[in-house]
Amino acid sequence: MTAGPYPPLSATPTSPPQGGRFLAARSAVASSVYAISGCVPAAFGFLSWRDLATRQSPPLRGRCHAVTEGGSLPHSKVPPHLRLNARRMRHAMTEAELKLWNELRAHRLMGLGFRRQMPVGHYIADFACPEHKLIIEVDGSQHAEDVAGDLARTRYLEQQGWQVVRFWNDDVLHDIDNVCTHILRLIARPDDDH
Repeated sequence: MTAGPYPPLSATPTSPPQGGRFLAARSAVASSVYAISGCVPAAFGFLSWRDLATRQSPPLRGRCHAVTEGGSLPHSKVPPHLRLNARRMRHAMTEAELKLWNELRAHRLMGLGFRRQMPVGHYIADFACPEHKLIIEVDGSQHAEDVAGDLARTRYLEQQGWQVVRFWNDDVLHDIDNVCTHILRLIARPDDDH
């Protein structure tokens, strides 16, 4: 490291004292150093504006990563009414859906990425893992009366390349560990029938 107008790294305190006066004094000193030298703080020292211009920005995360790699976003156009219904359903989840979502969200289940109330074709899936093309439906007692509708929905989603698995509300509410284990088994063996 060459000597220059910037303070050396050893000049920064390693264990700052507690209290608001130290923070106020530190920010006043820092702002005067920035104004005099034209520098901005870095993680371990200072960077000049010239260094900032040549510095690479951090990689993007999430769906935007596909755009940075020259691809396109991984979803298709969704009709506005379907997008609005999905948004409403996210705010009105059942108790069983909330319990399962707490296990699936933020890659908590073995690093798998799930989306809730995701539009697929002209249906809205309760939970979907796009990477493994898996849809999870959480059904209440009203689905026992509409078996034909559920079969048509499952047939359509399977024709689109998705694997559909259904759980009853009671299974999710009272045996969440076995539900998560079953999901992991399905992802490990996607060709097996459920």
